[in-house]
Amino acid sequence: MNWATIIIAIILLLPASQQSSQGLERKVLSYNPTYDFWFFVPTGRPKVVTQNVQNAYWAARTKEGVCFTDLWFYCATGIKIEE
Repeated sequence: MNWATIIIAIILLLPASQQSSQGLERKVLSYNPTYDFWFFVPTGRPKVVTQNVQNAYWAARTKEGVCFTDLWFYCATGIKIEE
């Protein structure tokens, strides 16, 4: 066996490094007009949805949506939304 084959085999056998997000799961903002409350998909509810975030949601709801990790941003572009 040549050295190149051995090196490639070792690289393929090494586990990929795990990048932990430390609880920064991306949550998509949604609104229930029947009961007039904001919630996250897949689960949870935001503590506060400022008027700026609400305006961003209504402007982007059909195109890209609004997401939250530790800050508000547009899901498709990643552009931050000022609270």
